[in-house]
Amino acid sequence: MRAIVVDDEKLACKQLSKMLQETGAFETVRTYTDPEEALDDVKKTQPDVAFLDIEMPEMSGIELAEALQSERAQIQIAFTTAYNEFAIQAFELNAIDYVLKPIMKKRLEKTVGRLIKARETAPAEEATNQESFGIECLGSLKFYSLAGTEKKYIPVKWRTSRARELYAFLLNKHDRFVSKDTLIDLLWPEADPSRGTTQLYTTIYQIRKLMEKLPFHHHIVKNDIGYSLTLSGTLVDSEEWETALAGLPVLSPSNVREHIRLFRTYKNHYFAEYGYLWAEPERVRLSQLWLEQGYRLIDFLIENKNYTEALDICQQIDRVEPDDERSMKYEMTLYNRTGNVEGAIRAYEKYKENKNVMN
Repeated sequence: MRAIVVDDEKLACKQLSKMLQETGAFETVRTYTDPEEALDDVKKTQPDVAFLDIEMPEMSGIELAEALQSERAQIQIAFTTAYNEFAIQAFELNAIDYVLKPIMKKRLEKTVGRLIKARETAPAEEATNQESFGIECLGSLKFYSLAGTEKKYIPVKWRTSRARELYAFLLNKHDRFVSKDTLIDLLWPEADPSRGTTQLYTTIYQIRKLMEKLPFHHHIVKNDIGYSLTLSGTLVDSEEWETALAGLPVLSPSNVREHIRLFRTYKNHYFAEYGYLWAEPERVRLSQLWLEQGYRLIDFLIENKNYTEALDICQQIDRVEPDDERSMKYEMTLYNRTGNVEGAIRAYEKYKENKNVMN
């Protein structure tokens, strides 16, 4: 879960944040002493739960809870206070709990247990309608939001092509630290150490400023080693595709449509639009997985005399991987079996031309 803690006392924020992190139930805990700042950040941080002090100047915890729920309907609220006189008002807002200060560890664990249970028993339709976010790598680098079945791309303007490539490289290595020297050697190999370091810092700054404008939670963190892109659950299309492929049942007449649907979701190779040399091993690995899936489908469809659909699979391979000889041979076979002499001749001429180029 992602949590925020809002309390006008900085020490109280720090103590509660530490206690929440020690439960192991939260991937992130952000703290705020300014309720307005917490409210401004809610669309970016997408918290699952807010721990709010009730008595704060300028804006009370009750008022903040109402505002947070209007911005993010599914957020769970837990109030913290030194007084119990607000309990009725708090529960009128459907608060998950009301914790008296000083907060005891066992009492807080009870609240966390309620939060976990509430998430597990949330209606299925709520999860279906909840907006999620993802990143595309197959073809080009794109960001999108997904609400139900509606997918919307989020426009992004990169300051430089180096900024985009640095982000793409960190995405490839996400949630792992990459040394500063590795990044400088990759993107500024001819720069002297001082110049390379300056270029790296400037580009990281540009990326961070861009990421602040995106409506979902992921960030670049730094340590003594270097930098890491932390996704915090954001989906990556290449990883989702590979996971779905591994989870497919053995190909059969009852599930062939599922196999074909997944095959067609692979529209292009990994960062194919940019030609990054460092991405070549991953591009080759994923493309081989995709091609092998295509070959299995073609063999299955031919065996079941579904030549039209088998030819469709060949044509998709041709669009993405036009020099694939095995697909060309399948095309010649399929055109012959369907009596399409002209198609067979075209496929043969293309195959012969490709062989000549290769030789």
